Amino acid sequence: MFVVRRMQRNVVTVQPSASLFEARDRMRLHNIHQLPVTGENGTLIGILSNRDIREATLPVALLHGATEKEAEDLLRQTPVEKVMTRKVVTATVADTLEDALVLLHDFRVNSLPVLDAQGRVAGIISRTDVLKAFIEVLGVGEISSRLEVVVPDRPGGLARIVSIIKGFNVNITSILTTGHAVEGKRAIFFRVATLNVAPLKKAIQDAGYQILDPSSFRL
Repeated sequence: MFVVRRMQRNVVTVQPSASLFEARDRMRLHNIHQLPVTGENGTLIGILSNRDIREATLPVALLHGATEKEAEDLLRQTPVEKVMTRKVVTATVADTLEDALVLLHDFRVNSLPVLDAQGRVAGIISRTDVLKAFIEVLGVGEISSRLEVVVPDRPGGLARIVSIIKGFNVNITSILTTGHAVEGKRAIFFRVATLNVAPLKKAIQDAGYQILDPSSFRL
């Protein structure tokens, strides 16, 4: 899965010389919370959030007797480049969604401008975009059931379970694997295109594998 296939391509941007008033109106018009700040050639030079705008007007708001007009005058007089964030966490068109997910998590941001090889803004990808992509890949929205099987952490375990499921002529819509609490074991998560999983579970258990369910855990 690649960022370039899931990013939003029609990106609303703002130039550094624009006023905060203009930037705020642009955010409201498009119902967004931040704007990439771009130069004449489309290269990214910063990012502006509605939080940046609020903080810029906070001193006026705290003044006793300050009016709404005074706050708006400040927005009209203040250029975006004066308050924008210059160190921007970004993704590139060559990144995977997994790369984007790590960046979103580690830097605690809600979206990432996506840059091409020349540093120009090619798109933007948000937490919601990434979440939707993984929901689709996992097949959660389809008619299906989930199986979690514990196998020995050695070659061949996955192939054996797949063979058992194949014997029931059931499609596997997604597979994930991860480490298990028990050393030397792995947990494999299957989503299968059937609601009648009882025969599958029995066949897998009869083959000597453990199937996990919520009752396997103690709160």
